[in-house]
Amino acid sequence: MKPIKALAYASLLFLSTTTVFSYDVVDRYRLIDDQLKTEDMLRPLGHDFLIDMSVAMNKNAQSLIKDISDAGKAIDPTTAASDVLTKYDKTEQTVKVDFTLGIPLFSFSAWEVKIRPNFRAYADLGLNLGIRSDILTVADLVNLFPSDIPQDLKTFIGTLVPTNDVIIECNNSVTLSASTKAFCATQPTGKYIIPSLTTAVPNLSLFGKLDGKVGFFNDYTYQDHFFGVFNLYYLSRTDLFQRITKDMIKTGSAIEFPKTKNTESTLQVDYRLGYKNDNYKVFASLEELKIATLKQRSVGSKELAYGYKALMRVHADATYKFSVVTLNPFIGLHKRSGYGLSEGVYVGADAGAYLWGDRLGLQLRGMFDKEYITISPRMKLWLMQLEYSLKTPVKKMDGDVNLSAINSIDLRFFF
Repeated sequence: MKPIKALAYASLLFLSTTTVFSYDVVDRYRLIDDQLKTEDMLRPLGHDFLIDMSVAMNKNAQSLIKDISDAGKAIDPTTAASDVLTKYDKTEQTVKVDFTLGIPLFSFSAWEVKIRPNFRAYADLGLNLGIRSDILTVADLVNLFPSDIPQDLKTFIGTLVPTNDVIIECNNSVTLSASTKAFCATQPTGKYIIPSLTTAVPNLSLFGKLDGKVGFFNDYTYQDHFFGVFNLYYLSRTDLFQRITKDMIKTGSAIEFPKTKNTESTLQVDYRLGYKNDNYKVFASLEELKIATLKQRSVGSKELAYGYKALMRVHADATYKFSVVTLNPFIGLHKRSGYGLSEGVYVGADAGAYLWGDRLGLQLRGMFDKEYITISPRMKLWLMQLEYSLKTPVKKMDGDVNLSAINSIDLRFFF
């Protein structure tokens, strides 16, 4: 008979938004993504026709993905899959890819406010993989299912206390009601693997997110001292949150994309208000604030794991010029629900030498936060800008996360 595509295999395609595990792969991605967005903020796009591309990757991300792929092809895939998860236990691997197109629109002034509007399109793809050893309970398994699954299916899950990973199928040994049969009929074919509930074994939590933004991104200044940003844009968001066991890795089915995507469309705003005087400036901003839902996710899809938590930021810097050399010390704080205030504090400085305005030059940035020291050299050649960034951990562990370096590169063309 058709297998139940609704029973808890610890990758849990139907993972609920409330997790019971100590390591939260979504919250960790929020922090890492906002740290990388701070670097984006420190290289503003300006008022140009532009193409901007950036890639950031944990140094072990490619190795983990390759090891997972190779495990399914090994002579003993079960042992190979277990070895992969054990090797990377208490680690996380992050990948982020961004692409931006920008078109400047005509500047204008109204009521002493000078506005420089831009039409821009963004694509942002992110992935975070965290491996942890957990002992699950039957209640945990039930809670990780959608709340509207049939009651007899919940009861059946509650009878399972496997001491080893087991595969559950819809067969004659399982008595199903009409509602449960109807529920099973809507699910993709396949099998659910329920992990051991008595042994802590490594499992991989996977979170992926794809954002697309299109809209108007506007800089403004008011009189001599006030400045800011007002952005109004359409956001399309899709994400994936699942848990992967060694059995999924050994069978080559580590990632199973749901047939029904949970894409939602919203209208969002960013707002920044700043003050500048002499050689210093300070600003506060609220970014990615949802103001309206334009399109709901499809019926039967899972609620977005990332949600719509706004990003708050406070930043201050100063500028000191010595002939062709410019020094910019800065300090700031970013905060989003999912991580603490101390995780968002950063301090650093840019040192650069420029000719012909700022179209030709070299710059070096050093930045420090609770987890990383970041070194970023940048080269600007008239119509092109290239920046490399290395985030080196300041300590081996942060809580239960084994930190490792993150490399990123940004290439920009502007006309």
